[in-house]
Amino acid sequence: MPMNPKLINIGYFRAPKSQRISPHTIQPGFEYIELLTGGKLLFEMNSREHIFEYGTMFWHIPGDMTIHKYLPDFPYECLCLRFKRPEGKSGRTYPRMTVWENREDALSFSDKVIKAFHDVSFDRQLISQYAFSKVAWEAAMFMKRKPSSDIPSPLARLMSFIETDYPEDLTTEDLAKEAGVSVPHLHALSRKFLASSPHLMLLDRRLQEARRLLATTNAEVKQISSDCGFMNVETFCRAFRKKFQTSPGEFRKSNSPKHILKNI
Repeated sequence: MPMNPKLINIGYFRAPKSQRISPHTIQPGFEYIELLTGGKLLFEMNSREHIFEYGTMFWHIPGDMTIHKYLPDFPYECLCLRFKRPEGKSGRTYPRMTVWENREDALSFSDKVIKAFHDVSFDRQLISQYAFSKVAWEAAMFMKRKPSSDIPSPLARLMSFIETDYPEDLTTEDLAKEAGVSVPHLHALSRKFLASSPHLMLLDRRLQEARRLLATTNAEVKQISSDCGFMNVETFCRAFRKKFQTSPGEFRKSNSPKHILKNI
């Protein structure tokens, strides 16, 4: 199992009002994370400068420069996390810029991790694991929420629609209408950019939710089938077994606490 980066330093930076600051280049062997907690920052993306506020996170790797431009009347503040990279690691794991799902949680995390890091009674390794896991989780969730910029807008609209409306009785024509293109064009886009089809995307989302409900609730399989948008329980069971090589009932049993503890 690959090792996570090790937390070396935690700091808190407040930009001076109406004054330029110089950026720093991240040195080899380190990763540097800046989590905005206040003010308004200017950062260039796709050849344009955008304004970012609290809850935005910048994940720098060797060669990147730290954030440094901001609106003079709104100097930014940020939590700064410096990690030592594992030996042999190269490249970028997470996007340069991500946004936390709950911006208020970013502020809470900042306060919590600073206090813990400067409390000598806390286990340093535990703090390191917690800090990296939290920022990595938020970056990964942002990637899941936000489709790649390489994906055409019709597919992005389709993915967003399926994410929330998967339980509805939907046809391929309905999906194409939401995407704003014809059915043939939607199929062509799906094959080219996602190596899938609109129907499979919808089916995968329904099965994803079914797995969650089977593992976390006592609802009957028939009810779960209906709640996830399947026409009948037979269709649901066939699709579930084809996708996961097990039945819904077997999946629920294998993920029950009793079964898990029994096999430890």
